[in-house]
Amino acid sequence: MLISILSLVFVLGVLVLMHEGGHYFAARAVGAPVAVFSFGFGKRLVGWERGGTDYRISLIPLGGYVRVLGLGPDESDVVGAEHVTAPLLPRWKRALILLAGPVANTIGAVLFLGAAYMLGVQVPVWEDERPEIAWVDPASPAAAAGLQAGDVVVAIDGRAVPTWRDLQMATLSAANRRLEVTFKRGGDEKTVALVPESQSSYDLGYAGVAPPLPARISAVMPGSPAEAAGLKAGDRIVAIDGEPVRHFFDVMRLVSAKPGQQIKVTVRRGAATLDVFATPRDEGGKGKLGIPAPQDTVLRRLGPVRALSEAIDDCRRMTHDTFAILGRLVTGRASMRQVSGPIDIARFSGDAARSGLASLIWLLGVISLQLAIFNLLPIPVLDGGHLAVTGVEAVLRRDFSDRLKERILNIGFWLIVALFAVVLYNDIAKLVAPLLSHLKPG
Repeated sequence: MLISILSLVFVLGVLVLMHEGGHYFAARAVGAPVAVFSFGFGKRLVGWERGGTDYRISLIPLGGYVRVLGLGPDESDVVGAEHVTAPLLPRWKRALILLAGPVANTIGAVLFLGAAYMLGVQVPVWEDERPEIAWVDPASPAAAAGLQAGDVVVAIDGRAVPTWRDLQMATLSAANRRLEVTFKRGGDEKTVALVPESQSSYDLGYAGVAPPLPARISAVMPGSPAEAAGLKAGDRIVAIDGEPVRHFFDVMRLVSAKPGQQIKVTVRRGAATLDVFATPRDEGGKGKLGIPAPQDTVLRRLGPVRALSEAIDDCRRMTHDTFAILGRLVTGRASMRQVSGPIDIARFSGDAARSGLASLIWLLGVISLQLAIFNLLPIPVLDGGHLAVTGVEAVLRRDFSDRLKERILNIGFWLIVALFAVVLYNDIAKLVAPLLSHLKPG
């Protein structure tokens, strides 16, 4: 818990300073005076003044703000900071200052992701492989749609799907939504309708397909039939009862079909090939040996140029996926449970910090990009809302009164408060749901 809280403070602190720093340096560049640079909102706790700017830490540590004279009313007026009037800056200067915050976060996202790639990021070995289906859950939407092991997915909703990562992202973000899946089976190309079902507290889509995994024993569960038979971690299974296996799900299929029956497991151990006899445990009519699926990862470490190129590609893909999810949220085709709030971010930050520096830097990049996108939404109080007002003023060729702008800001502020309350509720629900499930009878 302590690591998660400290990690959250670190992540938000870095990203807020980066965002507000973008506004600050843009204001300085166009000659606009900056009255306040605040980390947090509300009452001033500590700080110092230099060059006409009050640098401070304020009471409410949920973000921050830069008070630029001549920018007009902003969020600092809504939360009760001192109101300072000044002649409005030209609209082009206001637009540049407003854009600078999201731009700073976008640049930061590229730099953070690039730095993570240079340090080395652990990714599943199958992530960049072509999406050949190795296994289909018999009770899954994929099985209902007619997908089979050996099918190779080529497109979803007309969009090419070159890798397993693309396939996974397309299905995870489409819970309860119809997808047109185009795949190749033998020499034929077919299209079926697939509706991933909602799973987990995050309302993520589950299609029921899995990538090829090596038929290698990564671990043996204590007290399992595999341990009793003498199977060992590192063994590579090459056949079950004489039938060759290509990947781990072949092993699952063949073992599952013979609960309580002795089977011959042919393994390669070092340079030797051995026949081992085991009796799968009967669990609900399915045979189980007690060997978990291997979770092989590879360290993706890149040079500076390639790392920045990959980071830019990742940002482009995540931006597309984020706007796709926002579109489904607006139209009611996606759930608010897919949106993470402070509790989720704290948990993710803690997990990343425990996983190592590269994981924490990677998370900084991901959240920095999301912060840039969120701030560009045309909601009053956010940078996108201010830009929208400035755009309307430019079209009308006149500035709105401060009083009207403050009313617009108040509406936006309470919209953000309502959104925050919903997201926080969902965070708590996602945290409590697993605990409640353990308390149910049976």
